[in-house]
Amino acid sequence: EQEWPDGLRSFIYLVFLLWCFFGVMVVSDVFMAAIEKITSAKKRWFNKEANRHQTYLVWNPTIANLSLMALGSSAPEILLSIIEIVSGDFFSGALGPSTIVGSAAFNLFGI
Repeated sequence: EQEWPDGLRSFIYLVFLLWCFFGVMVVSDVFMAAIEKITSAKKRWFNKEANRHQTYLVWNPTIANLSLMALGSSAPEILLSIIEIVSGDFFSGALGPSTIVGSAAFNLFGI
């Protein structure tokens, strides 16, 4: 790979980078569709006082979107910490807590 011409390497890296962004786009699209499906759930019950059926939302849309988006944006850090703890005989390494603290700082200040 080091012996390849710079133009060819640049082109291959660019194609791979675009392929990775496309993969993130597809996963994000599926994730958002799942969030919409979950948060649009409704229940129907019979109101005896009004003598009719009433429909209500199971999730408060604001709370549901905020909590599910927080989980989705922090999922990589949480999974990285879990992998590190499991592979390190259930002792925390240097990577796990740092990633979660860094992610929390970015979520508070950046987002």
